[in-house]
Amino acid sequence: MKRMRLTTHKQVLRTFLRDPQFRQGYEEELDKLRLVEALVGLRQRQGLTQAALAKRLKVSQPFIAKLERAETHNFTLDTLLKVVEALNGELVIKIRQRAPRYAHA
Repeated sequence: MKRMRLTTHKQVLRTFLRDPQFRQGYEEELDKLRLVEALVGLRQRQGLTQAALAKRLKVSQPFIAKLERAETHNFTLDTLLKVVEALNGELVIKIRQRAPRYAHA
């Protein structure tokens, strides 16, 4: 029997990342996930539950859960500022030209 050569997820991703449109969408999603990860980490370091944060913001716990799963597409700057303020955090925005993240394989 002939052996099958398996393809890893990294190999498949590398192939998809050659497409500029796919790469742009992929990088945008990575940026969103990094933002959400920072918010979740800040909330957890303060020992707050999603429900406690929701109460501070006067929103529902499911709304916080959606934010933390990056399921909402209307994550406005105003919403972000309110969440960061409720967590007694500081929002620092740095804008710069993006260097290519992935070399073409």
